[in-house]
Amino acid sequence: MVTFTGEDGRALVSHSAHHHPLKLVATGGALFQCDGCRQIGDELRYRCDQCDFELHVCCAQALAVFEHPMFEGRALTFFQRRPATPAGGCALCDVCGDPVLGFLYHNREHDLDIHPFCATLPERIVVEGDGVLNLHKAAGHSCKVCGEVGRRGRYLSYRFQDDDGQLVYIHVACVLEASFSTGDHVVQANSTTTGEDAPRRTGRFRRFCKVAFRVARVSYSVATLDPVGLVTAIASPI
Repeated sequence: MVTFTGEDGRALVSHSAHHHPLKLVATGGALFQCDGCRQIGDELRYRCDQCDFELHVCCAQALAVFEHPMFEGRALTFFQRRPATPAGGCALCDVCGDPVLGFLYHNREHDLDIHPFCATLPERIVVEGDGVLNLHKAAGHSCKVCGEVGRRGRYLSYRFQDDDGQLVYIHVACVLEASFSTGDHVVQANSTTTGEDAPRRTGRFRRFCKVAFRVARVSYSVATLDPVGLVTAIASPI
């Protein structure tokens, strides 16, 4: 159960995942790991200073039932833990392909699992001067950032046209990874651990991912009253 209080109705939250009220605060751009879904973030979060407990806004405001546009007709229910362990031992998010380690949306009949953070990503991102990215089921296409198809290639990607008119794909997980990474260090979306960057991840596409993800965060900020609203977002490049 979730109860919001405060002057704006959302400044404080009482959440069943924690025994103290959580306060809405800004990180100042510093990375944190959500204690709900175990993914990282760098924007607003709900926090208990006494216990060093933090939740993404999307995790604190998660809807009881949610339907993702890429999986129409398959309602997903929010859980703090997956109801049952899958045969392989670890569930993978059907949007980004990374492990599901905590809060999630789940559909038992179709064996679907989605991170709450991934559920907030927009279907369409418009980056002024760089083009339009559309969320796409792009199985089998190599990623322009990591240069591989790999495990992540079995899940969702953003698709856009490059300067030559060719369709280009970027794994959702690689967009998240690039957006949280700086210089020669890579930060995985489900860990604050950093590592050396791969040479094939060019500065241009890392910048493009950062811009795209910033746009996605703007769209989420606009949609906080409907935290899993998937909207078109527009912003200028950095």
